[in-house]
Order: sequence, then structure tokens, then C-alpha cells
Amino acid sequence: MSNDYYESHRGEWQWQDGEYTVTRTTAWSGPGCHDGCGVLYYTKDGKLEKVEGDPDNPFNQGALCMRCLEMPEFVNNPTRLGHPMKRAGERGENKWERVSWEEALDLIEEKVRAIWKDYGPESIVCHIGTGRNNCDQIPYLCYAAFGSPNFSMGYLAGDSCFCPRSASMASQNGDFMIADCSQQFEKRYDESTGWRCPEVIVNWGCNAVVSNSDNFFGGWIVDCMQRGSKMITIDPSLTWLASRSAYWLRVRPGTDAALAMAMLNVIISEDLYDREFVEKWCYGFDELAERVKEWTPERAEAVCWVPKDTIIGAARAYAKAKPATIHWGLPIDQAVVGIPTAQAINALWAVTGNTDVPGGNIIIRNAFEQNVSYNYGYQTLPAEVQAKRIGAEYPLMSKAGFSSTAHSDSILQAIETGKPYPIRMLWLSSTNPIANMASDAPRVYRAVRTLDFVVEIGRASCRERV
Repeated sequence: MSNDYYESHRGEWQWQDGEYTVTRTTAWSGPGCHDGCGVLYYTKDGKLEKVEGDPDNPFNQGALCMRCLEMPEFVNNPTRLGHPMKRAGERGENKWERVSWEEALDLIEEKVRAIWKDYGPESIVCHIGTGRNNCDQIPYLCYAAFGSPNFSMGYLAGDSCFCPRSASMASQNGDFMIADCSQQFEKRYDESTGWRCPEVIVNWGCNAVVSNSDNFFGGWIVDCMQRGSKMITIDPSLTWLASRSAYWLRVRPGTDAALAMAMLNVIISEDLYDREFVEKWCYGFDELAERVKEWTPERAEAVCWVPKDTIIGAARAYAKAKPATIHWGLPIDQAVVGIPTAQAINALWAVTGNTDVPGGNIIIRNAFEQNVSYNYGYQTLPAEVQAKRIGAEYPLMSKAGFSSTAHSDSILQAIETGKPYPIRMLWLSSTNPIANMASDAPRVYRAVRTLDFVVEIGRASCRERV
């Protein structure tokens, strides 16, 4: 499509293009998309036939991954569930009958009211997945409609996901920080923005050009590479980015903390840190310097299997670059030592003075105004109901503002044991925890089978629907 075409429709949200209705909107393409790219939907006779990237959207500027481009195939798939189904046989038989929306809603209301009467609203649990189109609505449904304090992310085994990096960054830096690839500017790489291209980009545990994960478009890294950024890739696999990196650190999975500590050891012992920035803005530096002394490159090599010379070279390259930035992926968060690893990586950009500078790692919101997500509608609950939220015995994360949901593992235990009170209904939206979340899928399956009522909202039928 020509630029003249897009320019002629600038500012419009919908228009006609021959027999197509074109709608400008934002899309999250399953599974697990976090980006919310700007798209143009081309529909005819109520059917989605084509998707294009929206060049007016400052986030993706017209670029789309294959998942989004192929959304018509997904939406129009004949196996996609398009109407409510009610279980017709015994659980596990996979027998269903189609019902109307009115029948389905009436049945849900009937069951909810019965559970309220017999067990109380707190016995209803709502789980969601990572579909970003329901992050606002489902908490409201749980809190304001069902009256339950037990909204959760669905057996994430200790609230892993994004939580380790969110907690570490908020406590160390004031809020969430991202690699600065000038994505916050509409005129992306215009010199007038004051942005500086990173001399070095550390891509840690993320194949960004493939996954476009965590609200980060992989094309931004490629753009920076074309403008001279050198790459350091830390990944067990030889990815596209690793093959084009000045340093590839083939780290042993789960040992990233040791690697980060060794890099800090090199930077501090060789006096490569930003002394002025540390003295003016950092706290606990002396304690950090003492702690990393024991993590020599030699010791780290034995733990993480990266040659000591490679560790030293990568650490020097990162520390000497001005500016330099780090982008990391979920493998950091989902490791057993996720928070310590995140803390060590945070320390890397702090001691090198790459904190909140153009081309470094930037704070994307106002510091120390941490957003407590997923609490939409929670204030509608009486204090005595809020106090019943499962997992309240784990106050540290909650008090810090990072665990704004019921504790997932504790919910599973409550289903199994009936303590602190019985769980009788499960509402699942855009998630199948048995297939994609649970660390012990058979255990979750057994637990779910004991519930009185299960509702699954998703693209395909669940074995225990309704």
C-alpha cells in the first residue's frame, strides 16, 4: 500500500476501501503476545480477511510478526469455538451440547448464587492467562460481580512470570526499566529526540527478533544494529542474534546469576565502573563490591560453563561502551534464583551509569509510583472479604505491591485440602493451566475434577467446561 493511501486516512479509525471495511485498532495475537501492535483489520461481510500493520502506530510503525499477519486463519479456523458448549456426559468423556448464550449465562448465574449461599463468594476463583485483552475485565468480574477476593494468574508456581524483574527493578531503581531503543518517540531515530544509539546491546536470555516478547519489538534491536550497535548475546542456543554478536556467552541454563556476578567482579576490580554516577546515585556499592569478590571469572566458568576470557571480554565491552543497554527475557524470571539474578543484572547497569540515560536502560513511568496491577475492582470488596484472599500469609510481596492477586500455589492447596475454606468454582479465561502453566499438570487436573463448577472461556473447548 502506498504512503499516500495511509496518509489520506490519517486520524480515521474506520473507513471503506472498496468492498472492505478497514478498522484501525490494537491486537494481541495469541498465544502469549504482550505487544499490542497497531493493526488495520480488513473485513468483508463481517469476516476478517486481511491484517496489515498500522504505519501510524508509534509502537510497531506498520511492522507485524507472522502471528499477527496470520490472524485471519486463526479467527476463521473451523475448529475455533464460536458458541457456548455445556458438558453433556461425565467429566472426561468429552461429550458436549450446544446451548444459547442466554442458557449459558442463566446456568452460570444459578451456580454462582448457589455457591454464594452454601460456601460464600470467596469459594469462587478466577484465573486468567496472558491475553492482554482481558486483564482489566476479569478482575472486575471476580471482585465486583462474583464478590470474591481470589483472582489469580493460574498456578504460576510462586508468581514467577514477570514478578522477579518487576520486584527487583522497583526496589532498586524505583520502577520498571527497559532497553532504550528510542521506542518512546514517534520520530523513532530522529536526532532531535536527544536519543543516543547504544554502543553495546546485551541481549540476555531472549530471542527478541523471533518472540517480540515482553512489550519489546525485536526489530528495534535490528534497527540499532544497523546504526552501529554491537551485540553481546547470553543464551544457551545459537540464535540469529547470537550469530551476529561480538560475544556469545553460551551460559548453562539457570546459572545467569553467577555470570552477572562475575561480570560485576571484572567491572569493579578493574575500575571500569562509573565512579561519579555510583557516588552520586547509588547505595550499597561497598557491600556489592565486597560480595562480588568471591565471584571471579574462574569460579563462574566452573558454574556457568562460559570461558573466563569470554566473561572478561564481554564485561569490559559492556562497561566501556557509552551508552550501553541490557534487554532480558523470561528465562531470567522463571529460574529458581530469578530475583537474585535480576538484582545482579540491575546492578550491572547501575554501576556502569547506564541507568535512565538515552540509549541505556530507562524508567518508563514515574519512579516510585509502582502500579499495582490486576487490582481493578478490588476496592469494591468489604475489608472482611479482602482479608480472606488466599495467600495472605505471604505478606512480603503483597506489601511491596507486586502480588496483587491471590497466591496461585495456595489456591491449589485450598482446592485439595479445603483449607482455609473450600473452593467450589473455577473461572478460567484465556488460559489452560493444565497445558501451559502448571509445573505439576496431573496434580492440577486432579484438583480441578473435584470442583462443583468450572467455566472455561477460550478459543477451543476445554475437557472440563461447565
